[in-house]
Amino acid sequence: MHLNYELRLPAHATRDVAMRALSALRHFARTLSFDTVSALSTDDAATPSPRETLQFFARAIAKPYEDDVPPLTGDPESAIGFFVNPGEGCETATFGLLKRSDPSGTAVEWFWHCSCKTQYATVVSDAHFVTCHTALTALLDHAIQLGFDVVVHDEGHYWETRDVARLLTEVGYMNRLVARFAGAFNDAVSAPNGPDVNIEAPIFEHPRFERLEMGERVEIQDEQPPREG
Repeated sequence: MHLNYELRLPAHATRDVAMRALSALRHFARTLSFDTVSALSTDDAATPSPRETLQFFARAIAKPYEDDVPPLTGDPESAIGFFVNPGEGCETATFGLLKRSDPSGTAVEWFWHCSCKTQYATVVSDAHFVTCHTALTALLDHAIQLGFDVVVHDEGHYWETRDVARLLTEVGYMNRLVARFAGAFNDAVSAPNGPDVNIEAPIFEHPRFERLEMGERVEIQDEQPPREG
């Protein structure tokens, strides 16, 4: 389960404006429950490692999207941003901006995209997962207040519903699906004539893995995905 989001500022925003907006967002991030919040990484950052990591993400984000009309290309060298570790079991979330231009070279917008998997925070506990997921949501809420154009696709549907019970229903369903698949795959490769493969996956660390796996195997024929919207 991922929390997917896009951040935008208009092309006429100067680099200083973009940097101040991200700095304010980072300042708010430090008031939330995140494990760590990095320094703001820019092209003149004193420490190369965070800058190199930001460039890695920026190069992927800079590629034109298939549904962009006209296609927009990002400039990785313009990237500014910071990193958030929401908590144990979560992927790192990135918050940044880079300039995107149309085929004529005209700047169209400042842009960023991130897809952060929060699902395996449930390995610690459901409460921990809710804390991590809702803290990221609060940070995106604050981005809107700061003037960012924010687009969110929340696979847990918390963004649009603000319903913790719905969020836990969604992540429980996903955990059962993953546990069922991981268990079946592990059984297959562990068979006497199967390949000698060591299977590792975060779902195996879930304290209720066997219950998730067996529950899914029993219920999968009748169980339907949680409702959309």
